Amino acid sequence: MGPVTQPLHRRIGLDTVYNLRDIGGYRTVDGRQTRWRLLFRSDSLHRLTPESQRALLAYGVRTIIDLRYREELVDSPSVFAQSSAVNYCPLALYQLDDPLVTAYQPQDLAQVYRMILELAQPQIRRIVGAIAAPGALPALVHCTAGKDRTGVIVALILGALGVPDETIVEDYALGASYLDPLLDELRAQAARSGYDTDWYNRLLESNPDTMRQMLSELRQRHGGPAEYLRAIGLPDQHIQALRSALIE
Repeated sequence: MGPVTQPLHRRIGLDTVYNLRDIGGYRTVDGRQTRWRLLFRSDSLHRLTPESQRALLAYGVRTIIDLRYREELVDSPSVFAQSSAVNYCPLALYQLDDPLVTAYQPQDLAQVYRMILELAQPQIRRIVGAIAAPGALPALVHCTAGKDRTGVIVALILGALGVPDETIVEDYALGASYLDPLLDELRAQAARSGYDTDWYNRLLESNPDTMRQMLSELRQRHGGPAEYLRAIGLPDQHIQALRSALIE
């Protein structure tokens, strides 16, 4: 089945998925733009009906990068985990029981993102490398809500492509308008698990300043997203491959 030819829309409306979006059409600092229908971001795909699975595959998706924890994969396995139609890659960004993660004890999202950038460098290198691999695109990257783990990976890629920080911030914040039904479900789960309500609600925010702060710290410490990716060991040819494929 070939890629769909319907009009280009950023949000892709499928049943049982809330935050599925295309990151094409974003202007870069040199006046070009990101290509449509090559890289998608989403919340979890485990609820997708067979009809919605076919609709998603009709966009030409070849690779699905699943950033969720091992517990999430067991409790809510991806509908594509055994698929022969796509290359399904469970690549957790980090694990909740990692001693370094449990010792970090982030109190808000800014600290979560800082923790990811400091502690998950091998995973980030592997994830971005998988997206840059020959034949991987079109690709979709997702976690549970598609805003934090996915948000960090997409921000790094968009930044490496030369998309301005404020555009990355806008892309990050866009999901907030779609996620309310899912966040209500997550709050109920957290309450049943005994999590502190105020702490958990802070983690469900999509405040633009949180992403703005992350990007600012990246520039102060490393010079920017592309420089960060190089510093953690991502080969420059992977960055160039992403730019060649994802910018028109």
